[in-house]
Amino acid sequence: MQGTYECVKVIGTFHRYGVQQSVDSNGTFYYRPVVYMKDCKDLNNIDLKMPDYLLFNLTKGFKSLGILNPGIKLKINCRRYLKEERNAGYGYPTNIVIANDRPDFPDDPNVLTGMIMVKNQGNPEAEKDPINTDLIQIYKNWLANKE
Repeated sequence: MQGTYECVKVIGTFHRYGVQQSVDSNGTFYYRPVVYMKDCKDLNNIDLKMPDYLLFNLTKGFKSLGILNPGIKLKINCRRYLKEERNAGYGYPTNIVIANDRPDFPDDPNVLTGMIMVKNQGNPEAEKDPINTDLIQIYKNWLANKE
């Protein structure tokens, strides 16, 4: 693709795999596997109007995630071409990861232990696990300060 581009982060929903017919420089037809993404947002420019679908080549980055089921959210670093109309100007997907909106584990072992104790409350399988109210309070204080 010709033209200038910027590196952007896109988040979207995997819709399906597809196949596109292409022609090489010798005029020979071949098929290339592609990935259809929908409900995409450009994280660098949230207000930017995105097309209904983005289409990416099925690269090693996608393959490394295994076979995807429709509905899985993905974060993708890619190029947004500023002068191209083809494929809405997005291409070269890299650093493809399943979007994880879950929080990270706390670094502090006391906070982590308190978190596990709170999450296991009411779980019959964990009823014999030890409970320490001080660690639970440390976790609750950490949680309150984090917000």
